Amino acid sequence: MRFGLGPFAGEQAGSISWMEAYEIMGEAARQADSTGFDSVWVAERQFSADGYCPQPFIAAADIAAKTEAVKIGVLPIAGLTHPLYLAEDAVTLDNISGGRAIVVPINAVSHERLAYGLSEEQYQERYRETIEVLLKAWTPQAFRHDGKHWTIPAGLPEHTPIPSGTVMLQPQSAQFELPLIIGGFWAYGRSLAAEMGLPMMLGAISDNASLNTLWNEYNAAAPFAARRPKMLIRDVYVSTGENPLSEIAEMVSYQFQRYSDWGLWQGDASDVKALSKTSLIVGNPEQVIEQITALDSVNKLDHFICRMHFPGMPLHQLLSSMTLFSREVIPEFRMPDLPKQIRTGV
Repeated sequence: MRFGLGPFAGEQAGSISWMEAYEIMGEAARQADSTGFDSVWVAERQFSADGYCPQPFIAAADIAAKTEAVKIGVLPIAGLTHPLYLAEDAVTLDNISGGRAIVVPINAVSHERLAYGLSEEQYQERYRETIEVLLKAWTPQAFRHDGKHWTIPAGLPEHTPIPSGTVMLQPQSAQFELPLIIGGFWAYGRSLAAEMGLPMMLGAISDNASLNTLWNEYNAAAPFAARRPKMLIRDVYVSTGENPLSEIAEMVSYQFQRYSDWGLWQGDASDVKALSKTSLIVGNPEQVIEQITALDSVNKLDHFICRMHFPGMPLHQLLSSMTLFSREVIPEFRMPDLPKQIRTGV
């Protein structure tokens, strides 16, 4: 199993300022790069009152400059703007990072769609068309796209015609194939991933009980040869304190209330104890190992992405949780056959 850190959001919460939020992101990425994490992730939201990162590729470029080995995952909103902007941002990041980019297009929530004047049906069409453009643009050949919402090259009457009638995205990605994974945080995204045979990522808004059903539905609809690595985001906190859940209760409640306000999740965000049973991985190292093992035994995970920075969490608390996770949890899944004394250095 591979382990990721994030997605970071760069939000202002509690005593954390916007500037400090990005400093925390960078410092955490540095530590992740040297302590066994395989990837670091950044997600996008628009028009959020707490400043949730609106330009994830810029934040990801900063992470690229501060790290050497970890993959850099970006969860950009697809379908709001012209797809070539997303395509170019991604290949530029891939070159800056030396071929470490992963792109997981996610869906806009209702207030983001409305800000762009899009109905749900229009947005779904634009999301699909964006994925189609990305798949064409990231090949090493010139291409054209004639869609309902975008025509590439545009070929408007006032334009000088492009002789070949095609364009080629420049620069090309550093990787032979730039990884493209669909954010399965909404029903349409999951069905589109299956239809196109693309990998799917599930997130914190899907509770433990529903995960296997969602993957089974995907497998039933996807082509037999579809690439199907199972990627999951979970909120994770590791502490040796007497009551780890109480240390993050207010932050977790804030986070899930935000999901509720955006229409992504339904439930009582103040009932953190219930969330800990359905959507969180919280406890001391042994408890966290048990919870991840239980999830993996049912879902057979390939990539487990740990959202360890909650809104308002100071850097020292984040680094403490990360250190325990990298030192005592990751080795359990990387070196399961070694005696515990060797794994833990006892």
